[in-house]
Amino acid sequence: MSRFRSGLAAVATACAAACVLLAPGTAQAAPFPVTTDANQAIADHYLSPASESPAGSNHFDCRDREGRDPVVLLHATAMNQSANWAYLAPTLANAGYCVFSLTYGQASWSGNTGGLGNKERSAASQVAPFIDKVLAATDATKVDLVGHSQGGAIAQLVTQLPGRVAQIDTVVSLSASHQGYSRVGSITDRLPARAPGQSYWGPRHPSIDYVNFATRYDEISTPYTNTLMTPGPNVVNTLVQDVCPASKIGHVGMAYSPTVAALVRNALDPAHRVPVVCGPDYPF
Repeated sequence: MSRFRSGLAAVATACAAACVLLAPGTAQAAPFPVTTDANQAIADHYLSPASESPAGSNHFDCRDREGRDPVVLLHATAMNQSANWAYLAPTLANAGYCVFSLTYGQASWSGNTGGLGNKERSAASQVAPFIDKVLAATDATKVDLVGHSQGGAIAQLVTQLPGRVAQIDTVVSLSASHQGYSRVGSITDRLPARAPGQSYWGPRHPSIDYVNFATRYDEISTPYTNTLMTPGPNVVNTLVQDVCPASKIGHVGMAYSPTVAALVRNALDPAHRVPVVCGPDYPF
């Protein structure tokens, strides 16, 4: 799908002036249920089977009436698809997007919990074949990737696999540590440099649009500036507090926020931006 880079670069400026109620998208006849309650979503779905899809996701007969790319959601460390995307998956699906997700990176000891195994194996043996499945089912030529925390690392790793960059249109990152470390106890989400002169998160491809959302109150990807990329013609960095100054949203809350969901929609379809709601968000 053709990208409007000038429109994408204006997302942060336009959103900062649009702290009003979120306009509805192309709704389903029976909207998929959504929740902004991170505690409830995690309590309800954290122990669910890894194969359990969040509401609105993995309908392989989906066709986007607007001709937009299918969206593949990549969850955070020590999470699964159902818990991590209980809000954003149905929100995007209710707006008419074709949404897909998977649980990746289970370790031998982690059961249904993903994001704990080797990242390169996860990208190559799980996520890349899943993208092939999505493209084959939808007859699309490219997908957009939305990654929360470690999901941003996995998105970057996928683009580094041979032949994969041509399958990716936009990479949207929610609190992904693009510079330095993201740490939870002894677990780090930092990727090794792929070659001298490359960043921790790998090369930046000129054919891909990179959109990064960060929060000043991130307590896991710290300092929050590590979640941003060096600015460039195909990079947009947005701090939530530049859009909603009173927001106290935290790292986990980025996946359950109406504010962030609207920003994501504007990144995925910059030619048809929606207003952004400013309100209470999960502070952790």
